[in-house]
Amino acid sequence: MKETIDSLAKKVRPDFPLLRREISGRPLVFLDNASTTPKPKAVIDAVVGYYENATANVHRGVHALGEEATRLFDDARREVAGLIGAQPSEIVLVRGTTEAINFVANGLELGPEDEVVFPASEHHANWIPWRVHGKPVPMPIDEDGLPKWDSLEGLITKKTRLVSVGHVSNVTGAIAPVEEIVRIAHAHGVPVLLDAAQSLSHLPLDVQKLGVDFLATSSHKAFGPSGVGILWGRKDFLAKCPLYQVGGGMISLNNDIDVGGFVPRDAPFKFEAGTPAIEATIGFGAAVRYLRQIGLDHIREHDLAMSRYLVEGLADIPGVRVLARKLPPEKRIALATFVVDAPAMTQESVARALSDMFGVCVSAGFHCTHVLHARAKLAGTVRASPHVFNTTEEIDALLEGVREIAG
Repeated sequence: MKETIDSLAKKVRPDFPLLRREISGRPLVFLDNASTTPKPKAVIDAVVGYYENATANVHRGVHALGEEATRLFDDARREVAGLIGAQPSEIVLVRGTTEAINFVANGLELGPEDEVVFPASEHHANWIPWRVHGKPVPMPIDEDGLPKWDSLEGLITKKTRLVSVGHVSNVTGAIAPVEEIVRIAHAHGVPVLLDAAQSLSHLPLDVQKLGVDFLATSSHKAFGPSGVGILWGRKDFLAKCPLYQVGGGMISLNNDIDVGGFVPRDAPFKFEAGTPAIEATIGFGAAVRYLRQIGLDHIREHDLAMSRYLVEGLADIPGVRVLARKLPPEKRIALATFVVDAPAMTQESVARALSDMFGVCVSAGFHCTHVLHARAKLAGTVRASPHVFNTTEEIDALLEGVREIAG
């Protein structure tokens, strides 16, 4: 198990400049990848290269720099589309997963009685839009925050307009049974939205094989820059979807004779008003190329071994409760959320102590999942989320810190 983890981790670690840092005199141990990932040099170089060599707007300038920037930008859309088995014309560039889900909520034109079914354990990004745009129908969860998937069919009614699920939970790391969810929802004529924010850099994705109708994801959890993500939607939805926002860049013709008359461009461009996050999008494309260079099969192999090593190590520490401890590695990514029973310490102060005393960076609090924590009766948790560059030695540093704090 150690060899599986460390051989790949040590091979890719030099690609990440951030990992050379020290925290409180100790080597940085970055275990907060579910929040955002460090960026490899290839992504940093792509962003800086745009600034240094091709700074220009896209789809506008006819000069050499404009053409070069547009080529880099369009190539990035093609890279992302290819990664998820889609066509570039089905990819709408947005600011991130949150905006992508809101895009769908707006496009479905939900009424106050239109129901959206989703697990109660979902991130705020897949909870709040359904409070605002429709009628939320949260699926029951167990004491560890795992959805009770066998309740799905009973929650779907004639008023259900959408089933929306996170591919991977940002709290438990559990992988949703997407094919079964799609089968049940489609049998009732209900489309499925997949939040792939936590899965894009961990699991192979193919929207055609999964059978989902929408996919929302971000760049910054997949080694890319912040501020850009995608909404993949089927062409028939994008063709009839109302405009999300309007302005420059999405107009084919603005007629000054017919007041209010204008002709938008075809999808996906008609949904991308204004100057986009050009450098972030180019960096996103570089991140996808980097993922392919490593190979998602190799990342998954590292993930499976790391999941076992991390969860078993934490579970062996007295005074530590690991959520979804019994979930097998093949049904999760390498992510562990836990509670440390330390006198007079909140889970946030546990995380701060890990940083200040051991150089270990983890998340703590509610992880944008207030409902999950409320139903599980938890006043916060600590989350460790490794990725492909993390070694067993780094997990041992986490375990040493948790053991000392818990003791």
